[in-house]
Amino acid sequence: MAEWITARAAELSQLSVFADCFPADLYPLAALLEPLNADGGAVLMRQGETAHSFLIIATGSALVERVNTDGQIVHMTVEAGQIIGEIALLRRAPRVATVVADGPVTGWVGRDDAFDALIELPGVLAMLVRTARQRMAAFLTPIPFHLADGTELFLRPVLPGDSARAERGTVEFSPETVFRRFMSPRGMSPSLMRYLFEVDYVNHFAWVLCDLEDGMVGDVRFVRDENDRTAAEIAFIVGDEYQGRGVGSFLMKALMLAASVAGIEKFTARVLSDNLPMRAILDKYGAKWEREDIGVVTTVIEVQEVREVRLPADLKDRIRDAARQVYGALS
Repeated sequence: MAEWITARAAELSQLSVFADCFPADLYPLAALLEPLNADGGAVLMRQGETAHSFLIIATGSALVERVNTDGQIVHMTVEAGQIIGEIALLRRAPRVATVVADGPVTGWVGRDDAFDALIELPGVLAMLVRTARQRMAAFLTPIPFHLADGTELFLRPVLPGDSARAERGTVEFSPETVFRRFMSPRGMSPSLMRYLFEVDYVNHFAWVLCDLEDGMVGDVRFVRDENDRTAAEIAFIVGDEYQGRGVGSFLMKALMLAASVAGIEKFTARVLSDNLPMRAILDKYGAKWEREDIGVVTTVIEVQEVREVRLPADLKDRIRDAARQVYGALS
């Protein structure tokens, strides 16, 4: 084994994306990579071009810019230790964004053969798919929705950064509201926050509703049953000042539409028996409640057909299209 391959594999093994790999696992990939040294401002990838490579950033960071079909420009930053360019290669499609070095950047460039070696590494393909879906979700333009009183809110898929937004947001989620959602008096641990905000959009899908300042008003999610791909457990939470204003009902309809894209046919719910707001929403869909434990009831409801979801046709189309982009992009 050439010394430079061994040394490069050792460098790669220090990156978080290869946390499940031993240095020896990385020898085939290391042999196929080329060094990357870019000055600030260098264009590393361009939206719309044919993709034949990916980048692994060792030091520095890159700015990602995407122009959506509606003309909105979306920006994000990719830090050291991450892979860029995986979306186009996974989808076998043109680049979805332009990537520019934000100051000096070092790392490696991999071509098609290196990508084949990359996705064979332990845990890497699942990580790439999850990261790609999260980036696609971040590219989406939030969908505006107006409450009956005229308040404008915005629907979008949940993003990893929402954990920080939830902590510093101005919308209050009282201890009672949190207890009803999680059925526990304990606060949300770091591991629970990761679970809630770093989803894969396939087995775990979540919408968030935000105000004009991108403060989180509420969220709704489904988690697919491991033994029945057509079933999923649901839950939602709404900030105190927005309760009783139609937010929960709208989120439920948005989740129905996402479920129709994901092939979910029925929802299960497990709630506190005195969680009357959630029970009232599910009652509209024919919920039949059964006691599971002291103070806890469960139900199963059918996912509505798209035509039965009571929202304007153009709004339903936008919601389903957004769900399709993050769920179906890599399926």
